[in-house]
Amino acid sequence: MNKRCLIIVDMQIGFINKYTVSLPEKIAQFIKNHPSIDSVIATRYCNTTETACYKLGNWKECMKGTSDADLPPQIIPYVQRVFDKSTFSGFTTELKEFLNQNAFDKIYFCGVNTDCCVLATIFSCYDSVQDCTVIGDLCASTLGDQKHYNALELMRDNITSKRVINSWEIVD
Repeated sequence: MNKRCLIIVDMQIGFINKYTVSLPEKIAQFIKNHPSIDSVIATRYCNTTETACYKLGNWKECMKGTSDADLPPQIIPYVQRVFDKSTFSGFTTELKEFLNQNAFDKIYFCGVNTDCCVLATIFSCYDSVQDCTVIGDLCASTLGDQKHYNALELMRDNITSKRVINSWEIVD
């Protein structure tokens, strides 16, 4: 039997807007309906005065220690571990070590922003030769649907279309 991990990328209160508002509940429902997922973890973007987003992009949201950086209540009961990060990619040394220690056969990704942190994280995971897949209907972009769909298309082009799926394609 394959050992599977779901990584929820940056599904944080500060990233909830009209394009992402339904995502926390959709992710929670997916987890409830897929008890064979062995581990559910999350990445959390923690902005500081030292990040590129702050220094170069003048973006001052999701600051470390604020409620904007917190996970929404719908997914908190399911998340076994949170990996904080200060870069677009959540595929940090700490996360890689966790995945290797647990010897997962399959890694699924969902969350926000499809066109930024999800994209960067799955590209890094794919580059490390991990069997990874993004669940497209469990991702969204705070910048709108077009950015989300463009990012999914980039992933299909670069990590293969079989690695970009929808939640109903995953069977227990």
